This record gives sequence, C-alpha cells and structure tokens, in this order.
Amino acid sequence: MKTSVFSLLLAFTAVLSLNAQVDPKAKAVLDKVSAKVKGYTSYKVSFSYELAMPNSQTPQKKEGELTVKGDKYYLSFAGQEIFCDGKNITTYNKANNEANVESTDDQEEDAITPTTILTLHEKGFKQKWVKEETTGGKKLTVIDLYPLEPKKKDFTIVTIYIDEAGSTVKKAVVKGRNGSTYTYTVKLLTPNVSVTDATFTFDKTKFPGVKVIK
Repeated sequence: MKTSVFSLLLAFTAVLSLNAQVDPKAKAVLDKVSAKVKGYTSYKVSFSYELAMPNSQTPQKKEGELTVKGDKYYLSFAGQEIFCDGKNITTYNKANNEANVESTDDQEEDAITPTTILTLHEKGFKQKWVKEETTGGKKLTVIDLYPLEPKKKDFTIVTIYIDEAGSTVKKAVVKGRNGSTYTYTVKLLTPNVSVTDATFTFDKTKFPGVKVIK
C-alpha cells in the first residue's frame, strides 16, 4: 500500500516538483498549474486508479478520493482511510479494523505528502516536454518527469497529461521499477471546498472495536 499511496501523491503533485534541470517549454505549462493550485484554500479530488502488473493480464481498478486543506488531508483509497490533522497521520485499515498512528515529525525530511508538495519547486525531478494530443475533444500536453536520484526511488518515470485550457492535471502514469504501471485519472477536481477540521481527524468512536497502534 505504501507504493500505491506514494504513487498517488506523485500523480497529483508531480507537476509541482521542479528542478534546475528544466525544459523551458514544460516549465511554462507546469508553472500555470502550480499557480492555480496554490490559489486554492482547499480542494477535493475524485480519481480512478488502475494497476497493470507484468505477469497479470487483468489490471486492478479502484476509485479514490483526496481532500486537502492547508497542512491537513484525508485520503480514502483501496480499503484504507488516511487522516492527517497536521500533527499526526492515522492510517485506518478496514480489513483488520486497525489504525496505525505516526507523528508528522517522524516523516523523512524530503517526504512527498499532500501538504508539502507546494514547496517542492527545487527538488526531485527533471522535466521533458513530450507532445500535444487531443483526447475526448480536449487538447492535452504530455510531460515526462524523471527522478534525479533514480536508484533511491521505486519508480523510473512519471508521465502527466495536462489540460492547458484549464491548467489542470487529467492523468498521471507512474512506471514502477518492478515493471508495474500505475495510472491515475482525475474524474473531478473541486477547488475551495467547504470542509471542517473534523474531516482530517481520526475519531475512533466512529470505528467500533478498532485497535489503535501508535
């Protein structure tokens, strides 16, 4: 699951991860997307997910939802719910009715999370403008992002598809080092949603019998 969540965050935030090794044409597009997302006070993303593995002919398909507000976020995906209230991250697994709690202070300094991605402008990737294509009547710009330290990552490339007219990400494809391909498609992005802090706080009273592990 860690790989899936990490890939998910990359899918929605890779466009904001810039580096000195930039492609000017790609950077111009990415800057517009970055500026637009920074203008949101909060946002909610509904997405579809598909995992294609080398030894399987049938891809796994799932749906997910991510809500972000400041340094807080809530992620519902693949049988898990992740609550971050800014201080603690609680991962609830429905299958075994367990909740694992960790402090945000315990995260790696360069960890990619929904709340740190807006400040990653100098880290992580080199860019390459690939092409423009039309899908579903929309003109999309395709950009590849390569990790600067590939040996430290479990993926080799992130390909993002951007609707230039709306400066929004429509799809991201993450190529795993193990040969798997993770595809995330944005179904709906709603900016400036009305959301309370309770959304990002794990309330164990709502999960009868839950085992909390700290």
